[in-house]
Amino acid sequence: MHNAKTAIFYFSGTGNTEIIAKQFAERLRSKGQDVDLFRVEDVFKGTRSVEYEAYDLIGIGHPVLGFGASGFVERFAEGLPDCNGTPAFVFKTASSPHYINNGASNTVLRSLRGKGYNPFHNSILAMPCNFYIKYNDRLNKQLYQAAQRKVELFAEEIVNRTPRNLPIHPVLERVLRTVYYCEEHQGGKYFAKGLRTTDACTLCLKCVRNCPTSNISSGVEGIVFSQNCLLCMRCVYSCPQKAIQATRLKASVVDPYTGGPKLHKLMKDSANDGRFVTPKSKGYYKHFIKYLEE
Repeated sequence: MHNAKTAIFYFSGTGNTEIIAKQFAERLRSKGQDVDLFRVEDVFKGTRSVEYEAYDLIGIGHPVLGFGASGFVERFAEGLPDCNGTPAFVFKTASSPHYINNGASNTVLRSLRGKGYNPFHNSILAMPCNFYIKYNDRLNKQLYQAAQRKVELFAEEIVNRTPRNLPIHPVLERVLRTVYYCEEHQGGKYFAKGLRTTDACTLCLKCVRNCPTSNISSGVEGIVFSQNCLLCMRCVYSCPQKAIQATRLKASVVDPYTGGPKLHKLMKDSANDGRFVTPKSKGYYKHFIKYLEE
C-alpha cells in the first residue's frame, strides 16, 4: 500500500462526476491517503491555487461528453506542470459503460504522459443519463449503487498501484474523436444560441456564477448566453426556478432529471428497489448486465 498526498481534479456538469469525485476522496481517505479536491473551473479562474509539487498522486475526473473529456478538461491536462513520474489515475462518468466510451480520456492520458506523469489507472462509472434519454429511477439507483461498489474497488487498486486500462480500437477512437469535436464545437454553439430564460427567472445569477466557461452573463435585457458552451447542461438542470429553456435540441433535456445531487433522495426511497436491469434484460439495457455483475 502506498500512502500518498493526493490531489483530485474534476469537472462535473450536472453533478454525477462531482459525486464520484467525492466518493473517491472519501474511500482513499479511509485507506490512509491525504486527499484534496479541486474543481477544474476553480483552478482555471484562479479562485484556488495548487502547489502541484506537494502531491505524490493526482487524479482527474470528467464526464464523457460526446465520446470525449471536453476541451475544458483537456486544456487543464495540457497545462499541468512537468513532473518526473508522478503516478496518476483518471476516472470518467457516462450514461453507459459501453466499449465506445473507453477512449474518452485518451487525450488526457496522452497529455499526462507527455508531462512526465505515470497514468496507471483508467476507469469508467455508469451514472444517470442527462442527455436525451430519461432512465427509469430504478436504473438510476441501481447504477449509483454499482458505482459506489466500484469506487471502493478502484480506490483499493489505486492505493496498491494496480493498473487498470480501457482498450479501444485506434480507428474507432479516431472516428469517435471526430464526432466529439463536432458535438462540442458545433453542437455547443447551436445549443447555446437557443437558450432562453422564461418569466420565472428571478435574476438570482446562479447560472452566471456557475457556468464553467463563463459563457453566461447578465445584461440590460436579462440573462445573456454566448457561444462558448460545452453542452454540459449545468445551467438548465441547476436553475432553481427551471427558468432556462432550450429552444434548440429540446429533446436533449431530460425532465425530470433525477441524477446528480438528486441521487441522494433516490437512495432514501424505500419504494425504489434499485432492480431494473436483470440477467434477462434485452435491447439497450442488455449491455449493462456484465458491468453490473463485475
